[in-house]
Amino acid sequence: MASLGALAVIVAAASFFAFGRDETPKRPVRTKPVVTTEMQVDVIVDNLDYTPRDLTVPKGATVTWKFEDDLPHNVTEDRGAFESDTLQKGDEWSRVFDTPGTYYYYCTLHHIMQATLVVAE
Repeated sequence: MASLGALAVIVAAASFFAFGRDETPKRPVRTKPVVTTEMQVDVIVDNLDYTPRDLTVPKGATVTWKFEDDLPHNVTEDRGAFESDTLQKGDEWSRVFDTPGTYYYYCTLHHIMQATLVVAE
């Protein structure tokens, strides 16, 4: 009779061969926050991620999200402060941030995509 550990290995191997490798994009758990004094800042939307994921800009800065992924995405603040349309590769969406604060946003189509924007005083 096979041990429980040996059975787990057999099931894992069978799953690998039956379903193939996991092709989900690998995202780093943490990324280095970006703090800038620039008044025009780009966020790249690609590979199911926003880059930079943690961004601090000065009050009055314009942030432009540039969509480079093959999948459609959007930018939605979790408390309703802003929301883009669903956009495709090659599209851009911009917003001027005049109100200081912390904004948490995500893609409503891919909830794994989450980021933070801090607008400094």
